[in-house]
Amino acid sequence: MGLATFLFGFRVKQPRDYLRLRRIRRGIHTTVGRLHAEISRSPEPVPFADIDPSSFRPIRPGTAWGAVFECAWLRVTGEVPPGVQDPVVLLGIGGEGLVYSPGGEVLDSVSTVFQQGDLPHSAGRFRPVSGVDTSTGRVEFYADVTYNGFILYLIGRAVYRGARLATRNAEVYSLYYDYLTLSVLADSTDDQALATELRAALDSAWNRFRARDVAGARAALAPALAAESTSEFTYSAIGHGHLDMAWLWPLRETRRKAARTYARALNAFDTRAGYIYGTSQPQQLYWIKQQHPALFERIKAAVADGRMELQGSFWVETDTNLPGGEALARQAMVGRRFLQEEFGLDDADLRLCWLPDTFGYSGNLPQILKKSGMDWFMTIKLAWNKVTVFPYRTFRWSGIDGSEVLVHMAPEGDYNSRGAADGLLTGLRQYPEKALDTALLIFGSGDGGGGPGEIHHEVTARERNLRGLPRVEYSTAGDFFRRLEKRDLSQLHSHRGELYLETHQGTYTTQAKIKKGNRLAERTLHNAEALAAIVGESSRAVLEPHWRDLLLGHFHDILPGSTIERVAREARESLDHVRLEVDGYIGGLLERLPRARASQSDSSPAEVGALNLTGLPRDEYLKTDAGWMRATAEPYASAVLAPTAPATGLVFTADSMSNGILSLRFGETGEIVSCVDASGIEHSADGLSRIVLHRDPYVFPFNAWDIDQGYLQRTPRILSLRHLETVIDGPTIARRQAYRSAKVTISQTVVLEAGSDVVRFDTRVEWHEKHHMLRADFRPVHVGDSALCEIQFGHLERVMTENTDVETAQFEVVAHKWIATENETGGFALLNDSKYGHRAKQGLISLNLLRAPTYPDPTADRGRHSFSYAFTPFAHGDLAKVVREGYRLNNPLLATSGTVLPSVASTTDPGVIIETIKPAEDGDGVVLRMYESLGRGTTTSLRTSLPHAAATETDLLERPVGTADLDRLEFMPFEIKTILLERAS
Repeated sequence: MGLATFLFGFRVKQPRDYLRLRRIRRGIHTTVGRLHAEISRSPEPVPFADIDPSSFRPIRPGTAWGAVFECAWLRVTGEVPPGVQDPVVLLGIGGEGLVYSPGGEVLDSVSTVFQQGDLPHSAGRFRPVSGVDTSTGRVEFYADVTYNGFILYLIGRAVYRGARLATRNAEVYSLYYDYLTLSVLADSTDDQALATELRAALDSAWNRFRARDVAGARAALAPALAAESTSEFTYSAIGHGHLDMAWLWPLRETRRKAARTYARALNAFDTRAGYIYGTSQPQQLYWIKQQHPALFERIKAAVADGRMELQGSFWVETDTNLPGGEALARQAMVGRRFLQEEFGLDDADLRLCWLPDTFGYSGNLPQILKKSGMDWFMTIKLAWNKVTVFPYRTFRWSGIDGSEVLVHMAPEGDYNSRGAADGLLTGLRQYPEKALDTALLIFGSGDGGGGPGEIHHEVTARERNLRGLPRVEYSTAGDFFRRLEKRDLSQLHSHRGELYLETHQGTYTTQAKIKKGNRLAERTLHNAEALAAIVGESSRAVLEPHWRDLLLGHFHDILPGSTIERVAREARESLDHVRLEVDGYIGGLLERLPRARASQSDSSPAEVGALNLTGLPRDEYLKTDAGWMRATAEPYASAVLAPTAPATGLVFTADSMSNGILSLRFGETGEIVSCVDASGIEHSADGLSRIVLHRDPYVFPFNAWDIDQGYLQRTPRILSLRHLETVIDGPTIARRQAYRSAKVTISQTVVLEAGSDVVRFDTRVEWHEKHHMLRADFRPVHVGDSALCEIQFGHLERVMTENTDVETAQFEVVAHKWIATENETGGFALLNDSKYGHRAKQGLISLNLLRAPTYPDPTADRGRHSFSYAFTPFAHGDLAKVVREGYRLNNPLLATSGTVLPSVASTTDPGVIIETIKPAEDGDGVVLRMYESLGRGTTTSLRTSLPHAAATETDLLERPVGTADLDRLEFMPFEIKTILLERAS
C-alpha cells in the first residue's frame, strides 16, 4: 500500500482512482469569498457563556495554534459577495469543533480527524458547516475547537486551515460519490465480469469528465448505479458513533465529543430520508442534558419520531470481566431508569445489550441481562481473537445458570464500518450464518465519536439496491432483532459460559490502583446501602450520584487500565472521592444503630465493637487500640468481641512457622517449599508464592492491553530475599521478608493465625520497572484438570490443560476473589483482595501482581502498591469454605462503638450468599439480592429481622415476578434471586 493510499484510508487496487477523485473534487466547490478568523486559546474548555471577547487575536490559514488537548474558540466573520445566493460555508480546523451561532445556539459539528478506514472527503481538508445564517449578507459564527492527536497517537499540533464561502456544483458533487461508490465495488467484488464492466464505465465517466462533460460522466455510470441487487441478503444499517467514554483523551473531551456527535446526527435527519442513528450510553445523554439542554430536547424529539434509537440499557459500555455482580446489575438499573424517565420508553424498547468493544464477556452476563429485561446481545469483539476464529456470528449464548440470550455480531467485524462495498462483501464472506439472509451493518466514524458523515450517507444511499451487493435498508437494531427472532433459528449454534476474548488479557492487571480502588469503592457502597436499609433510610438520593461515578469508571478502557495518564489519574481520584464521601455517610448511619445500654453509674467510654456486613458468619481475630480481640458475628450482625487468651502452638524457626494446623517451611528465596496440615498431608508440590519477575515486552500497538504469550518461553527471574524476621504478634505469626532489585522493592509479611489454615501475604511494592511483570507462582499438590474461578454471582470452570488452540489461547484468565482447583484427595484455593489476572495451566496457578506498560500511559503502575493475597487448602468438595474465606479477606469487619445488632438476614444454606441488602428503589421496602454460589440446586430459608408485611420476588430491576416463600426459596445452580421486603403501608 502506498503512503498516500494509507493516509486516506482508500484501500483500492487501483490507486489511479484516488487521483481521479482528487481531480473531480476540485470542481465541486468554487470559492467566492474568504472569511476572517480570530482565536482565543485556553488549556481547558471555556463555555460559550464565559467567552472573553477581548481575548481574540487574528489567525491566518496554515497557522499551528495548539498542542494535543489544547482548546480554543474561533470567531469567524465575513461578508457574502453581492449576487451570491446560499453559499456553502467551508471550515478547515485540523481537528474537531462544535459550531455555535452568535447567540449561543449549537449549529453543527465539524471534524477533519483522520480515521483509519476513511474514504476521501469531497471537500478535502475542509468541511461544510450547516446552519450558518448568510441571509443578511454577513457571516458570523463561533467554533469550540480542539485537537486530539493522530489516529492512535498523541502527536502533532492543531492547525487552522482557513474558512471560506463557496458555491457547490451539485452535478460534480454527485459524480464524485457515484464514482467513489462504484470504484470501491469494482475493487471488492469477486465477480470478475462485473468488475470489468464497472471498470469500463468508470473509465468512460473519467474520459467524459476530462472533456468537461459532467452530465455525460454521470450518464456513463447511471446504468451501473441503476442495476438492482440480485441478492436475497439484506443488511439492516444503523448509523452509529462509537464514543469511548475515555481512552486517548480525558473525560472532559468526551463530554464535548458527545455534543459534536449528537449535533451531526441530528442535522443529518433533516436531509437524509430514512436515516436512523443509534446511541448506546445514557451517561453521554445525561451530560448533554446538563450542558446543552436545547440539544437534549432535539434528541428527545428524534427519539419520539423514531429517527434515533436508544440502544442498550447499561449506563456505559462497561467492562464485564472486572466489575462486581452488583455493579453490573446497577449498570442496567441506573441506565434503564434514566432512559425510561427521560424518554418514556417501556420494557419492549430496552431488550438490547449493546457492548461492541468490551474485552470479553462474563459467563454470568446472560443471567444478569435476562433478569434486567434484556434478551438480545450485540458485540463484534470476538472478531479480534488472535489465536482461533470464533465460529459463530449469530448464536444463542447461555450463561453458567442456563439463562439464554440471542447474540448477533455484525459480520464485518466492525462497529465503525465505512458502509462501502468492501465492508459489505467482507461481512458476507465471513458470516457463517449467512443463510439467515440478514445481518447488522453498523456504520459511521467511531471510537472518538463522530458517527456517519457525508461520505457514509452518500455511499450507503447508493448501495441500498445495487447489483453486486447485498441489499441495504435503514433499520433500528431492535427491529433487526425482532425480525431475526421470527426466522427459523432452530439450527443456530449455542455457546455456554463466558465469551473469552483471545487478546487484551493484560487489562486484567494494568493500572492496579484503579482496580483496587474500584473494589474498595464497591465494598463501601455495599456497606452504606446495607446500613441504610437496616436503619430504615432511603439512600438513593445520597448514593446514586456516587453509583453513577463508579459505573462511569467501569467503562471498558477505564477500569481495564487502557487509557492515557490523565484518565487513570482522574479515575483514581474519582474512586477516592466516592469512598471518602460514602464513608462519611456510613459514619452517620453507624450512629443510628441500636446501642447497648450502660448502667447509670457506668461512665466508661462505649465498648469497641465490630460489624459484619456479609452474608456469612465470622469468627476471627481483630486488632484494636485495646489489643487483639476475638470477633464472633452472625451474618449482617454486630460482633461480640472478647479478649484473646495468649496464643498457644505458635512456633517458628529461621525457615519455618507453624500454628499446629499448618506447618510451613520456606526456601531460600522466600517461597513456601512445604505446607503440611495437621493430618500430615503435603500441599506444596514445587513452591507456593514464589515471587518472579517476567519480561513483558511492548506489544504493538496495544501495550497496556496485551501480554505477549511468548513470555512463557522465557525463564523468569526469581527475586531473592534481602531481609527477613519472624515475630509472634498476639494470635499470629508474622514472617517479614523483603525483596529488592534495582527497580523493585517488596516488603511482604506472611501471616499465619492461630487456629486457621489460611496463609496470608500482606504485600507492599515499590515498583519502577518498565515492560516487566511481577507474579506470585503457586504449584500445589492437589490439582485437577480444571480451575474454578470466581466471577460475578458465581464461578466458572476453566480447563488447566493445553490440548487445543482454544485452551492454549486462554493463557491468562479472570478470577475475582478466588481461584481454586481440586482432585479426589483435596483442593487448593488462592485468594486476593484486589487482583484479577491469573494463569491456571499445567499445575501452576500464577497471580499477576503488577505490570509496567508504556502505552498509552508511560507511567502506568509505577509507584507504591499495597495488597494482600492468601491461600488455603480445602477438603474435596468443600468449596463453601473457599467462598467464605474470599469474603472474609475482602470484607473486613467495621469498627463500631457499643453497637448491638442481632443478625438482620441469613440463610440456612451456606452456599446461598446474601450479596446485597439495600433500600428499595421505589417505596420504603428493603431489597435482598442472593445467589447460589456452589453450582448446585438447593432449597434454603431466608431468616430476617427486617420488618415487612410481604415478601415478593423481583428481577434485578426490582420489578415483581411472583410471591416469595421465605421459608422455602428454591435455587437453581448459580441462580440470582432478588427479594423485596415490603413494609406495611
